[in-house]
Amino acid sequence: MGKTLIILAGPDEGRVFPLESETFLIGRSRATGTALIDSHVSRVHCQVYVEDGKHILADFESGSGTFVNGQRTAKHTLQPGDLIRVGETSIQYTDIEPTTAAKPDHPRRRAARDLAGIKLGHYKVGALLARGRHGYVYHARDTRRNHPVVLKVLDGSFHHRPEPLRRFTEIMKAVMPLRHPHLLKVYGAGKSGDYCWIAKEYVPGESLAAVIGRADVAGKIDWRNVLKIGIYLARALDYAHGKTLIHQNVTPHNILLGKTPRETKLADLMVSLAIEDDPLEPISALGTPAESLAYQSPERTVKGGPVDVRTDIYSLGATLYAMLAGRPPLQGSTVDELIDKIRTVAPERLDALGVHAPLRLQSLILRMLAKKPEDRLATAREVLAQLETLAKDENVTY
Repeated sequence: MGKTLIILAGPDEGRVFPLESETFLIGRSRATGTALIDSHVSRVHCQVYVEDGKHILADFESGSGTFVNGQRTAKHTLQPGDLIRVGETSIQYTDIEPTTAAKPDHPRRRAARDLAGIKLGHYKVGALLARGRHGYVYHARDTRRNHPVVLKVLDGSFHHRPEPLRRFTEIMKAVMPLRHPHLLKVYGAGKSGDYCWIAKEYVPGESLAAVIGRADVAGKIDWRNVLKIGIYLARALDYAHGKTLIHQNVTPHNILLGKTPRETKLADLMVSLAIEDDPLEPISALGTPAESLAYQSPERTVKGGPVDVRTDIYSLGATLYAMLAGRPPLQGSTVDELIDKIRTVAPERLDALGVHAPLRLQSLILRMLAKKPEDRLATAREVLAQLETLAKDENVTY
């Protein structure tokens, strides 16, 4: 059976590359076999070649390194199931036929990926920024106000069904009026022909996931900045919860960082509910979990189970933990394994991982990660009060 590379996460998520030649180059350059969008990947980042009948992965002295199963490597003999990370991109080496949803020729993905130049509503679509599990993200321009936006074009089938489309519309109506310094603005949403779309604020910067992903190379985030970012995110959640809205997907991928921590923005409020995103769905035939699953609360791992604001508190705690540790609190190679750990296994103490941060901050994070909602802090406002008190006591200006 032939071997295949499947991009499981990152701006090029969903693309598939059969390894049909003796040498296969991975990078941003069009001269490579991938021509990735990911700006954190070198032009020629690494290569896969055949030696003694086996596929060998070799780094090309890339700027951010090549990782296999979490370990930086210069050369590695690949085994089916190995997870390769370059930049923000996670790639699986496999001999299992990818699921239909991951194939690049899937008709829904084909329909939404070549929209540059057209107008959706009063937004003119520009260059493609990223591919995701549920569609494509583009640069765009608001033709009425003449300012840049980010346009998320969804490719799910829900827009052909009246009830999901009604829910999407109602949720977007609730989110669009919200204005908070640390919530990414949603300017508009709608359906144009076969496309449902969301127009969002354009913020120069990068995702928190990209920063955490570089922790092995660039070092972990200083606890003072973790504390500041935590304060800003808690403020955003307190505001949203005051509007009776629960985010339900607070993860590093939905947090944008600017040049300073003060420019932190929480994105995609309620979007996972609006588009029926199920964090329990595997992203490959091997049962590989989506990166968002590691940040979900135990109650969120029960399909259709009740959730309240305390699920956001858990996810914020998991995000703060990952900022300090360089990885989420719990990890698993399959959806079932990770769900079992989220429900039953306590995260390691941060100081046991070599993290240098005040014990009060570490204890607060672990309390936010309590398995039972009633054992966590009850509201984002309580989290915020404790973070602000800690910042004052530690002379951290925010």
